[in-house]
Amino acid sequence: MFKHTIMVFFLLLALSTYTVASEKLFWHSVRLDREGKLLAWPETEAPYDEIITRSWNTFKRIPVQPNGFRTYITFPVFYGPGDPHHELFSGRSWTHNPASLFAMLTDGALLYYAYSGDAAVLDRVREMLDHHIVCGSTELTDAWAGVPYASADADDPNYRGATDTRYQYDEKFLGRGDGVGFIEPDKVGELGLAYLRFYEFSLEAKYLDAARRCADALARHVREGDESHSPWPFRVDAKTGTKVREEYTANTIGPIRLLDEMIRIGAGDTAAYKTTRKIAWDWLMQYPAQNNVWTQYFEDIYIYPDYRTNINQYCPLETARYLLEHPECDPDWRTHAKGMIDWVQAHFAQDSTTMAGLPEKGIQWGAEAISEQINDMDKMSSHTARYASVLALWYEKTGDKDAKERAFRSFNWASYSCDAEGLVKTSLDEGTGYWFSDGYGDYMRHFSRGMASVPEWAPVTENHLLRSSSLVRFIKYEPTRIVYTTFHADGEELLKLRHPPRCIFAGQKQLEPSPKLPDQQTGYTLEPVNGGGYLLRIIRKNDPSITICTVRFYFRCLTLSGANRLCRL
Repeated sequence: MFKHTIMVFFLLLALSTYTVASEKLFWHSVRLDREGKLLAWPETEAPYDEIITRSWNTFKRIPVQPNGFRTYITFPVFYGPGDPHHELFSGRSWTHNPASLFAMLTDGALLYYAYSGDAAVLDRVREMLDHHIVCGSTELTDAWAGVPYASADADDPNYRGATDTRYQYDEKFLGRGDGVGFIEPDKVGELGLAYLRFYEFSLEAKYLDAARRCADALARHVREGDESHSPWPFRVDAKTGTKVREEYTANTIGPIRLLDEMIRIGAGDTAAYKTTRKIAWDWLMQYPAQNNVWTQYFEDIYIYPDYRTNINQYCPLETARYLLEHPECDPDWRTHAKGMIDWVQAHFAQDSTTMAGLPEKGIQWGAEAISEQINDMDKMSSHTARYASVLALWYEKTGDKDAKERAFRSFNWASYSCDAEGLVKTSLDEGTGYWFSDGYGDYMRHFSRGMASVPEWAPVTENHLLRSSSLVRFIKYEPTRIVYTTFHADGEELLKLRHPPRCIFAGQKQLEPSPKLPDQQTGYTLEPVNGGGYLLRIIRKNDPSITICTVRFYFRCLTLSGANRLCRL
């Protein structure tokens, strides 16, 4: 019966869609529904699962290069399959961005591990974090002591800030490279959080120590800020902390997330972290959240004479995500989050011109395609996926069905940048389209979050943990059960299951279903998902270990009459 239902589903899907053979987007022929709106290219019941699975499988296979490192350790960009003179995934010279790249990849890998149980992705994370701690940290005698450099020169495994270049610009526009000895404090926050979360996964002290150094440095150097000065400068020298190249960045959410988690686990100087966090939060709400000066995030961009010029979508969308995840922090979270989403739509979902001078539509087959920043208005898959994931989260929190539809179409647009083998191309430009950050680190994680916000997009015929309020340290998907352990003893998980669970245990205690879960100490709710499967929400107290029995257990037993038969538990 189940197989028949699936066959009918795909038959109806085929009848309701068609392919535009004459039009292509990235690697694939365009697929549209009967209303002429864009569908994802994988013709499966869970295309976003296909995207992250294919992409992660390919990322795991990126080879070690002749210099002894996997390409992304020393290069931010790689050669694609269309270059006859270079091997696929060989490094292409450009200012490297290891801190933000490794932070993104850590974030995405931890999400994917919880979702899939694939621990190999975390082996890759360990490699990159260990390398950055040893080869990319400032000196312990520096004013910014023991924190990560954001940038590096291409093909150099030692990160010390990238050599500045004039490129094609006048000398006053230097900045495509932080400069040797210069750091970006917002990336100290982002990679510091990656260190901390990997500590929560591994329980290895070296990662907690690295995270603490980041948090301590942020607390030591925070300032009140004003309209043109953020709580930390964007580029500052590590040795003295007095040579500031750019005073302003709107990306305070990275440091705030690190400080939040340090406070939550009670590590380091929590009193100083609370004071620092309040300064950063108050500034964020007083200035960028009001005047929309969302500038300075990307590392390889020259310094504009006016700090307000190079607006980007990263800062407002990640701030909106934080507000939606933590509405308790802002009584006006709805107004502020929607304002940020609408602002990004107005500035980056519009028709634009690529760096190569080609026109691109902001709306393509009903999907909003998102540009990166004023400096580079190419429509890009990672930023479109980010926009989609925030729209999906807005739908989850507010029930706005229009936002869900828009998220669906933008995710579908972004799916086309992943080919059938899991090679991800960032933008349509063949020459500069292959980036580790935009193609992998800042791409796959958004599809993971989208399925957590809209579980009907996750597979119907599989079991997956979609979200946890704590770091998932261990998870194993077995034919008869799911077993997982989290860092925090208290928490909440969201799973999509193929069938209703037969039993759920927190440690040795069996949990009971309850329609009033928030009022209970522990328990779970279960509800059917539109399109198939079941949504399981678990709340646990004082126990980080959960066992979910996914099917009934059968065993041989003797009846009273002595007959041997199968008994069910």
